[in-house]
Amino acid sequence: MNKYLSFSQVLKLISTVGHKRTIIVEGENGIGKTALFHALKAMPKFANHIAVDPIDCTQLSDGSVWMPDLDREHGISRELPNERFGVSKDNQRGVNGSKPVLIMLDEIAKAPQFIKNVLAPIVYEHRVGSFHFVEGSVVFCGTNLAVEGLGDSIQAHLRNRLVFVKMRKPTAKEWVQWAVDKGVNANVIAFVNNYDMVMDSFLDYEKGGKYEGKDLSKDNGHIFNPRSVALAYATPRSLVAAGDILDEGDGVLDDDTLEAALIGTVGAVTAEALASFVRFGRDICSFDRVVADPLKAPLADNPSAQLIQVFQFVSRCKDRTEAEAVVKYVWRMRAEMQSIFCNTVANSTRVALFATLNDFGTMLNEHKIFFKTN
Repeated sequence: MNKYLSFSQVLKLISTVGHKRTIIVEGENGIGKTALFHALKAMPKFANHIAVDPIDCTQLSDGSVWMPDLDREHGISRELPNERFGVSKDNQRGVNGSKPVLIMLDEIAKAPQFIKNVLAPIVYEHRVGSFHFVEGSVVFCGTNLAVEGLGDSIQAHLRNRLVFVKMRKPTAKEWVQWAVDKGVNANVIAFVNNYDMVMDSFLDYEKGGKYEGKDLSKDNGHIFNPRSVALAYATPRSLVAAGDILDEGDGVLDDDTLEAALIGTVGAVTAEALASFVRFGRDICSFDRVVADPLKAPLADNPSAQLIQVFQFVSRCKDRTEAEAVVKYVWRMRAEMQSIFCNTVANSTRVALFATLNDFGTMLNEHKIFFKTN
């Protein structure tokens, strides 16, 4: 039986036992495995670690992990590590003042066998060449599911020495909340909120029948499918990329160029559906205008346009003045949008910014939304 863990569950697992055992995270492509590294890096318990940028194992070559060095004085040779691994003669086990490292070996199962052999001491012994990592160092790996047919494989006798866990795709609700906190383009957030099937997994469709009320006998043209010839599709990663394109290109690039870029990022099916949200987003009142005059700033009639604004508001508010203005503006929206706004704030990293506002408290009570603050 396979058990799939959420992003937060895998994050806690690595942060808790990763210094004792190397964990290999298996999951569909583009679901946020590399984001685990950045989340770990931001945790206070790893503030003293040397955080090495994620290493793409498919790009390593002979000599890019360690190189031999001849010590003529003592008549011996040593294996000197590449500096990318954060260990050296001055930063290793047994040397005072040395720091532990935080390393992610990405795409390890796609690496050629000889590279896997070279990386084995890092994974199994926390050692690069002749140098050992300091106690408390964390090494973890990322790889795609073998069933995706992307060339990922690890031999059985090697698997037995590691901890393998499977990470599932985030739900649309989980991704939306994460995207709000990260400031992803609000058009994309609103799109995912309304098109939750973009966070479906092809594994669920393989089962056939019904899944969470959805007819799985029909293909989902938004997502990756190993039987499909589509070169681009919607994943958590590619949707963020689409947001980057819209942040920089909407209003600068012509519509044909913008659409072509989106198709090449998330695929034609997703790009076509996303385009309507882009059009709605062009009609909303600017954030600065709302902050300047929340009671008179124009209010969009279309529900999708209001939804875009709701996510934009929570993402962009940085101080009390902005938060107060935004709440006054949201009071003018339809009740459904007020409820979405309250729930989004309550689950965001900006909840403390709004929690002390009387107007926001009144809105919470009206929609019967309750939450705890630390």
